Amino acid sequence: MDSDPENLDKQFSNRLLLRHASQNSLDESSQKHIPRSETKHKLPYRNPQHFPRAFDNLNLMRRQSQLCDVVLVADDSEVPAHKMVLASCSPYFHAMFTSFEESRQERIVLQDIDGSALQLLIDYVYTAEVLVTEENVQVLLPAANLLQLTDVRDACCDFLQSQLHPTNCLGIRAFADLHGCLELLSIAESYVEQHFT
Repeated sequence: MDSDPENLDKQFSNRLLLRHASQNSLDESSQKHIPRSETKHKLPYRNPQHFPRAFDNLNLMRRQSQLCDVVLVADDSEVPAHKMVLASCSPYFHAMFTSFEESRQERIVLQDIDGSALQLLIDYVYTAEVLVTEENVQVLLPAANLLQLTDVRDACCDFLQSQLHPTNCLGIRAFADLHGCLELLSIAESYVEQHFT
């Protein structure tokens, strides 16, 4: 083992130089520019489970009243929710929470909407699922119309169209007319003409 101080200094300096050179070469290689032609056809990583998982978590938080910033009230139903989620799915809520007095309110009473329909529609916003039935379609369609959840309104219209029968076609036609469901109205009118002329 060499104990000469000058030799030790030299060895120490050499080690530092090697370490520095090694770090610089790593830095240079990691920062190497890749020409555009090589990256042109590369796609970003996409996780198809990200959004469903995120909405599942948001729905779980909503059901546990975690981080909710609004409670919607209709009839005797109180539905906690997140304004940002509602606004992202409904033009009605987007306008309410960005332009109107309700944007500062934590509790909002909704008029002219059935409480059970409100619950179903808020569930839909978080899950993208709603079960349209004979029992709920007459309250669900007007509520979906009011809240501007057009996919649910269209699902209700499709359901009513599938239920057309000589015993209910006049009622469905009147219901479609009342709620501005033009395609359903047209189909119901054609059905009436076919069966009653």
